Amino acid sequence: MKSSKQLQSEIEALQAKVQAIQAVAQGENRDLLEDEQTEIDSIVGDDKSPGQIANLAKDRERALKVEALVSNAARTVRETQVDSVEAAASKPFKIPAKARATKTLNAFKGQDAEIEAYRSGKWIQATLFSDAKARQWCVDHGVENVMSGSNDLTGGTLVPPEFETAVISLFESYGVIPQRARNYPMSSDVLSVPRQLSDVTAYAVGESQEITASDPSFSPVNLVARKWATLTRVPSELNDDAVISIADMLATSMARAHALKADQSGFLGDGSTTYHGVVGLANALNAGSVKAAAAGQVTAAGLTIAVFQTAAGALPEYPGINPVWYCHKAVFWNVLARLQLAAGGNNYVDLGAGPVLQFMGYPVVFSQVLPSTIGTSTKFAYFGDLGMASTLGLRRGLSISSDASRYFDLDQIAYRSTIRWDYNVHERGDATNAGPIIRLETPGA
Repeated sequence: MKSSKQLQSEIEALQAKVQAIQAVAQGENRDLLEDEQTEIDSIVGDDKSPGQIANLAKDRERALKVEALVSNAARTVRETQVDSVEAAASKPFKIPAKARATKTLNAFKGQDAEIEAYRSGKWIQATLFSDAKARQWCVDHGVENVMSGSNDLTGGTLVPPEFETAVISLFESYGVIPQRARNYPMSSDVLSVPRQLSDVTAYAVGESQEITASDPSFSPVNLVARKWATLTRVPSELNDDAVISIADMLATSMARAHALKADQSGFLGDGSTTYHGVVGLANALNAGSVKAAAAGQVTAAGLTIAVFQTAAGALPEYPGINPVWYCHKAVFWNVLARLQLAAGGNNYVDLGAGPVLQFMGYPVVFSQVLPSTIGTSTKFAYFGDLGMASTLGLRRGLSISSDASRYFDLDQIAYRSTIRWDYNVHERGDATNAGPIIRLETPGA
């Protein structure tokens, strides 16, 4: 029987194969060939079969159960240790005066923010900086994952829950895609989320007439937990006075980096290795979900309100849809705000206050990964509901690993953070009809 680690390697190899096939097609600027699509379907699955990855994931889950039973004796000892850890976690401690936060923390929130930041900082001091006293402090106070916590899937050490929660919370608030797409927690590396394609049909029925049967149709949204990582460096020493600030800084830095990559992949992804195979809104939408400005409108100053009206009129009125305009801040001020301020009835008070972050009655959300300038064939804005159009699958299990040798000459420590997620734009419209999100672009040359 293969180990869970071997099965995971096979899963990752299949994921890499799918990405390679997509990259070749993308590089040749063509759609997938029939045999290529067939091979991808056999790997990731379709509405008829789950695919090789899903089957391997099941085998891996079974292997994990077997491995867990084999190590049952060790677990019994560990459970005893957990009891002592939980008791230690409730052990009171006093944050040194010099270590206390001097301003509101970014990553840690709530009434226990400073305590959680200090515990996280001591964990960082113990693991990344190999501080023996900090390690003993973590053991004495029940800070999780300080002794082992090795994660084979990410090649690092799993972080304590309070630190992971801080990073994930910021990841979801910093990124437009994490914040606005439908979020789905992934309990395994491969997940199929059902999406409803059609409703049941109502028929006019006379007395004693047979009712025509109808069923809703469903199709799976396949999510594969792709590994994303950051690599950066910090000074090689961390004293007790700085543990809160360093924990807050690292959590904020990691969250921003991962959120930026989620937005870049979600909006700009072309299926290449740069975006880990993710196909974003710039390349996923079909013709019915794309609205182009009139011929000759290829500058910010030249765009008129017509293309925005066309997009708003084409968006289907799904029950519960919450449309939003998405664009770069510069595009808002040079195009949308310009059109608002050009309308009649403004006075110096209106101009002093500036335009509200709404356009044609709908909210405006900035994404700085979108184009800031407009030329020919520029995909400059989106309109619609990301939550209806796409799904972000997040696999819990943030890990960090460190290396003191990489930047030895600079007396710095390299640290890597790893997180797993996937993004799928599944409601793309068709050749003539728009889906729940529409792309606005300028015409080509």
